[in-house]
Amino acid sequence: MVRRSLAGAFVVCLVAAVAALVTLAVPSYSATSRIQKRVLLTGRYQLYCPDPVETPIVLHVRATARIIPVKPASKHRFEVSGFQTEVTFPQGVASALAQMSPITGKVTGTVFVVGATPRNRPVAESFVAVIPRSVPAAGFNFWVPARGADLGTFTASSSTAVVQEASRFRLSLTVGRGRNAQTRVLACTAFADATRDFQPSQPWVGTKEPPFSDAITPVIALGRS
Repeated sequence: MVRRSLAGAFVVCLVAAVAALVTLAVPSYSATSRIQKRVLLTGRYQLYCPDPVETPIVLHVRATARIIPVKPASKHRFEVSGFQTEVTFPQGVASALAQMSPITGKVTGTVFVVGATPRNRPVAESFVAVIPRSVPAAGFNFWVPARGADLGTFTASSSTAVVQEASRFRLSLTVGRGRNAQTRVLACTAFADATRDFQPSQPWVGTKEPPFSDAITPVIALGRS
């Protein structure tokens, strides 16, 4: 268990929640996404969120979206909808934050749509996470946004369309109410699940920041004609 004050734990959890939310990507990332011969959905991955005050946070998250129709033909339009990120707080962390619930925040970033135009779209989602007093052993899950968001209409320019999140995104987190409220603005980076420089026994606490060259652009939806 991480040693920190309750307020510190709260901030850490809040940051994690926002990161998960996100699952949204940051425009500061240079888009080098390429459609490879074989592209697979990323599934679960890790978000590393350094904090100038508290211990860095690492959480497991999963982002999803849908391409409609599933097999868009070249030069034809398709929709990207159901964009959403699932975040999980471990039971101990969630229980410590429950008395400071709700947690509010906003995630801003960029989603890339490779093999289509426009090639990217900015995303900004606000969220509210209400943690129950009694947290199950599996932890506390929440989604950002609460309902899947529509990213709009795109035109296919190849036989394969790939929806990806940028490696980095920014999030603003606020915990507590009134004069006791605390706000943090953090920059998070996506890495593959089970990245070596993270403690495997405590996946929500970072040990050493891995090189940015190991960062990934999570694939959250695929469309092949």
